[in-house]
Amino acid sequence: MNKAISRVFVVGVLLFVALIVNLTVLQVIRADELAQRPENKRQLAQEQRIKRGAILAYDGSPIARSVRRSGFYHRRYPQGTFAPQLVGYDSVRYGRSGIEKEMNDELLGTAPELGVQSWLDQLLGRRPTGADVLTTLVPDVQRAAQQALAGKTGAIVALDPATGAVLAGASAPAYDPRKLEEQWADLSSDEGAPLLNRGMQGLYAPGSSFKVVTAAGALDAGTVTPETAFVDTGTFVIYGGKVTNYGGAVYGPHDFETALTQSINTTFGKVGDKLGRKRLVAAMRAFGFWEVPPLGLPSGAVVASGRYDGEGLLSPEAKMDPLAVAWAACGQEQVLATPLQMALVTSAVANGGAVMTPYVVQEVRAPGGRIVEAAEPAEWLTAIRPGTALTLNQMMRRVVTTGTGTGAAIEGVEVAGKTGTAERGDGTNLAWFIGFAPAGDPRVAVAVVVEETMSTGGAAAAPLAADVMRAALAQAALP
Repeated sequence: MNKAISRVFVVGVLLFVALIVNLTVLQVIRADELAQRPENKRQLAQEQRIKRGAILAYDGSPIARSVRRSGFYHRRYPQGTFAPQLVGYDSVRYGRSGIEKEMNDELLGTAPELGVQSWLDQLLGRRPTGADVLTTLVPDVQRAAQQALAGKTGAIVALDPATGAVLAGASAPAYDPRKLEEQWADLSSDEGAPLLNRGMQGLYAPGSSFKVVTAAGALDAGTVTPETAFVDTGTFVIYGGKVTNYGGAVYGPHDFETALTQSINTTFGKVGDKLGRKRLVAAMRAFGFWEVPPLGLPSGAVVASGRYDGEGLLSPEAKMDPLAVAWAACGQEQVLATPLQMALVTSAVANGGAVMTPYVVQEVRAPGGRIVEAAEPAEWLTAIRPGTALTLNQMMRRVVTTGTGTGAAIEGVEVAGKTGTAERGDGTNLAWFIGFAPAGDPRVAVAVVVEETMSTGGAAAAPLAADVMRAALAQAALP
């Protein structure tokens, strides 16, 4: 009898210990994780009683702010549909996304960096007051990007190449955050994916816009110079296959600068072959491919560019035969890139070879206006040598003055750029343009991609880039 009682006692103790361990894990170790889950409606409902800080554009105008109604605070959007995928949403039903999610502690007033007041509020059980978040988004530039994409599917990312500040991030189709709750079912099932931030999450074959990366690697390695001579017959036969030019064009004798100006695939296939897989991949990695750009958004909101197969991102060490290398050098094969990544590529050329850390939050302002956080521009990567960047800068100017990118020209401003046209295999193209202006003293760098178009990058994307760059250059000050 005593043995049976002992067994029951031991089992009871073990169950009690297991209960204590489980509660400790849930309430201490995993408390923050569980609190942030979208399905945790109780936590979200409690937070609706806190006056959440505003999210502001760079000029201080509110993008999102909180208004009290029936004892709870609700988000309002004074500027309507303004970078909704980037700013994100704050919903009791559907959780949070974008800046709303990444800066949640600051917006709720519970972040440690808010100082003594935040600690006192938590210690005394008082409801905190949220801090305001000032973004780098410039209203005129953001609106120009959104207007340029009206009626299209695609994305535009504009950066200040000297700082990494995101001046605009537009993704189309978009959605109206004021109607998120009532339209959620349609938005989440829409084949056009309006909730997707194509600028930071969309992976596209970059086409000939990627030739800037190939050219950078080849020039930096001394494989070619702008004057290196080539002869194009319309076909480059390699490893049992061939590289051909867009539209079957034949260019005959030319130099490497002309190859970039006219976007000659066969020449870039030859240059890719000379570079080889290792050096081509090294050039890609120098610009940030295979890494998630450190933009400061929630996990998964920004994705890495690189080579992909049906299962995801391939290792940089994955095998490539010579034909694959030749086509990859032209921005085809299995190379996929986000518009953010391609904006960083052109920014590096504009910035003397340095890739600046991208950021979208300029300041965090505590209640009362005290600045508790401020962005400090910092270099993320060194992509190429300054001399190579200057050479590419000059070559990319010619693309806009006499080459495939004339649609990006701005009167009175020298523009540098590169077009891209990636064939989708269904009769439509992905149209790209990447570039910066003024070429001699760059203030804005931009990447544009337009999906499902019958046109080329020069016709469909370059004029959109010109609109956005023109809006940025009209600003008295940029982040």
